Amino acid sequence: MLEMLVSLAVASLLLAILLPTLSSGRVLSRRATCAGNQQFIGQAWEAYLQTNNARFPALYVQPAWHYGGVRFSSVDGDAFLDFDRPLNRFLPDRRLDVPREDVFRCPADRGITDEDGMIGTGQRSAYRAFGTSYRANAALFIAQPDQNESGQVQYGLGRDEITTAPSRLVVMGDPVWYEVSQSTGRSANWHGPPHAGNLLFLDGSVRFVTIEPRPAVGPVVFDPVAPDLAFPMRKP
Repeated sequence: MLEMLVSLAVASLLLAILLPTLSSGRVLSRRATCAGNQQFIGQAWEAYLQTNNARFPALYVQPAWHYGGVRFSSVDGDAFLDFDRPLNRFLPDRRLDVPREDVFRCPADRGITDEDGMIGTGQRSAYRAFGTSYRANAALFIAQPDQNESGQVQYGLGRDEITTAPSRLVVMGDPVWYEVSQSTGRSANWHGPPHAGNLLFLDGSVRFVTIEPRPAVGPVVFDPVAPDLAFPMRKP
């Protein structure tokens, strides 16, 4: 009996030691998968810009979310790429065992909510609510007058119209970047450290950074064309 109690005590001690390590490993693995997804989507953005005269698309309905992503079958709930979203046609090929629609789902996605879990996506993940876990910078999709004969608006901002440094300009990322920078009161902390997430920048890099609220007045360089594009950041 004594030997059994000692064995149980040792097993409990080992479990207590290993559980934080295993949990930390899962957090880092999910963070890495999320960063890889955004890197993959970044390749699609580069292909889109090369094909469309270095201009982002003009989006009118939920531009922060409907740049790309999935819809869900009304029959079985399965996800499939929504080709009404402009970025989807530019996604590179991926390994056969990894469906392309999975790149829009962060494995750590717990949704966007307030303290009571009522505002935002509620009990759903952002992926289920919007078809993608990653919020884009809607200011990039502000419609610009087209110069062709039709006079129709077809494009968003062009690269040459953006003066914020590409290494600072967020194209898209974990939605924590928006919730914190805009002080919405909602939470989207998915990756362990508070107010931190993976972000895709205009230079094609994906970095894990801690976001700070954007001050009304402060040492921030704002883009003169789209002043909401830039916000202060620091490494975690």
